[in-house]
Amino acid sequence: MKEIKILLIFSFLLSGLILNAQTKEDSLAIEKACRDYVEGWAEGDMERVANGISQELVKRSIAKDKEGVCFTTSMSPSHLKFATKRNKEDGVRVKDLEPDKDFKLHVIIYDICGDYATAKASNTKYGFFDYCQLAKFNDEWKIFNVMWGWLPPNN
Repeated sequence: MKEIKILLIFSFLLSGLILNAQTKEDSLAIEKACRDYVEGWAEGDMERVANGISQELVKRSIAKDKEGVCFTTSMSPSHLKFATKRNKEDGVRVKDLEPDKDFKLHVIIYDICGDYATAKASNTKYGFFDYCQLAKFNDEWKIFNVMWGWLPPNN
């Protein structure tokens, strides 16, 4: 009888996981949105960037002034598109920490909950990361919020 109870509990828990699991297509689409956003920026490809982000994107970071007092910085979708265009015309204006290596983006999906997801996109070439919050909007995964920063040394 004890084994049956354990089996029933295990089956119940497993069925809940299966019912709430996302599809492989969702995971691939989330990764694609992150890649379109960051790789598109690096390549100066405004169309890729636009494919990955919402028109209502909010992108923020924390910076410090000369006295070490923190403040927030914000970038709108139009500013991001301007920076992308500038990258195409003049090259990336961020210090290349690995000039002998190609750009390589690492994307980790932390969580998917229905039509919402959180992912991290990072690269060592330019030394920054983006925490991306995405939502499925009109059947497409788009980035709505980004909190970005510089990678700590030796990360």
